[in-house]
Amino acid sequence: MGIISNSVSKDSVRIKYMIGRYREIKKSLPKGTICPKQIGHQTYYYLKYRDGERIVSDYIHKEDLENLTELIEHRKHAELMIRSLNNELKTAKKLLRSR
Repeated sequence: MGIISNSVSKDSVRIKYMIGRYREIKKSLPKGTICPKQIGHQTYYYLKYRDGERIVSDYIHKEDLENLTELIEHRKHAELMIRSLNNELKTAKKLLRSR
């Protein structure tokens, strides 16, 4: 195995580990999107997500809104990182096959 192949192989192991870590993080965070709903002069916020075939809409208390928004952003970041790492892993596998 050459230096490049060895390096790519080690990087593949690191990428697989990171994908696993991000998947664990993603599981611990809430899924869905926050949707505002105007009723009269008041704005109410709901967390909407899919549960099997149905769409669930849960009311969010105003004091929980900021924290929940932050958690959902963390989940989106984890999903983005998983997608990016999967693309890196595909590239690494192609490089190892071509050698």
